[in-house]
Amino acid sequence: MLKDFLKKNIQSQASFVEWGYGQVEPNHLSAQRTSQVYAQLPADPDIDVLEQGQFVKYDYANGLVNFTGPGEWMLVYNEIKLYREHQDDCEFAMIKDNYQARIYSPFGGDKYDANGQKLTNSDPYTYDTNFNKQSRYYNGEDDQGNTSITVNGETFPYDDVTAAPDMYELHYNEDPYHIESQARPQFMPAGTTMVPRVLKTNIGDIFTTNTINETTVTLGQSLYVGDDGILCGTKGTNSGDMVWQVVKIYTMPDHQKGVKVMRIA
Repeated sequence: MLKDFLKKNIQSQASFVEWGYGQVEPNHLSAQRTSQVYAQLPADPDIDVLEQGQFVKYDYANGLVNFTGPGEWMLVYNEIKLYREHQDDCEFAMIKDNYQARIYSPFGGDKYDANGQKLTNSDPYTYDTNFNKQSRYYNGEDDQGNTSITVNGETFPYDDVTAAPDMYELHYNEDPYHIESQARPQFMPAGTTMVPRVLKTNIGDIFTTNTINETTVTLGQSLYVGDDGILCGTKGTNSGDMVWQVVKIYTMPDHQKGVKVMRIA
C-alpha cells in the first residue's frame, strides 16, 4: 500500500503524523483575506525541511526565515507541488535539496570589473569603464572606430542595436546607452536555496493539521509552538504568547488522524 511505502521513505519531524509529511487543511485562515502572506525571505541555511503546518519567524532584519528571530510565529503554508498523478498531498514538504535558487533579486548586487574584482565604488550610478566594456557601445563600434574588444584573451564584438533614423523622431536614438542597466543581480545568501510562503495568523483562525509533536492530543488541549516550529503540548522558552486549542479530534483528507485547532491567544 502507498502508506506503507511512504512510511519507509518519508520521516516527518512531527510525531503525530502517521505517514508522509505534515499537512494543513485551511478552514478559516484570515491571511487569505487580509493578504498577510509573506514569501520574500529565504529559509535559514540550517533548515533542511519545512513541512506544512510548521511555524517560523520572519526575521526581516537578518533577511532569513528561521526559528530564532524576533516577532510572531508565522504559519508555513506552501503551494503543494507534486508532479506524479498518484501522489498524495502528504508527500509534499519544502526540502532544501529540491531547490536551487541562485538569484535573489535582479537589483542590489555588487559590481565587478573585467578581471572579476569587486568594485568598491558605493555610487550605483557610476559605471566602471572596465566592466563588461563591450556593452558600452551599441552602434557597432567605439569612439575610436574599433568594432570589438579583447578581454582576458577573449574577443567580444560591439553590438549595433541602433535603428535607422525615424522621420518623425529624428533624434530618438542619439543616446542609446540608457538601455544598459546599471543594476547588478543580488545573489541568494550563502547556503540558502528556498523561499517559503508563510502566513500571519490571528486570534480566531482555524485550520486542520497533523503537524503536531505529540503522539496523542485531547479535546480542549492547548498547544504551543516548539523550538523547531512544530506545535506541542508544552510551552517552551521561545513559544511566545501564541496559543492554539484543539477544538475537534478529526482526520486529514487522506484519513490520517488529525485535529482542528483554533488560535485563542
